[in-house]
Amino acid sequence: MSARTKARKAAFDALYESEQRGRTLTQALADFDTRQGAKLQSLTEADFVRSILAGLDTNGSAIDAVISASLTGWTLARLYPVDRAILRISIWELTYTDTPSDVVRSEALALAAEYGSDDAVNFIGGILGAVTRSSRSND
Repeated sequence: MSARTKARKAAFDALYESEQRGRTLTQALADFDTRQGAKLQSLTEADFVRSILAGLDTNGSAIDAVISASLTGWTLARLYPVDRAILRISIWELTYTDTPSDVVRSEALALAAEYGSDDAVNFIGGILGAVTRSSRSND
């Protein structure tokens, strides 16, 4: 498993936990630093987790707006928390990093297959496809 894959999983865990416990992303980052940072093998993994959580904290409203605009017949609050966390991480990475969209999609679908709801792979794949197409048409 690559360093970035491990980092995405750790960020997903922290994001999901913060939402379930009603904690802010700043608190999630502090929790991560306290409990998880030392467990990761590479400093770059820990740095990427910090980037994801800080990016979500800073840009969360914009990311949620992108997700909401792509939902048909659903609201962000109605999504399963796991699916919502995967989408938030993926949209952050698509929007605020130079990671290729195919890599973001592949990593998101792997998380969805492992942790998401029954239809998560198709649902998340559809949302990410719509967001990617929309961003390409805006360029």
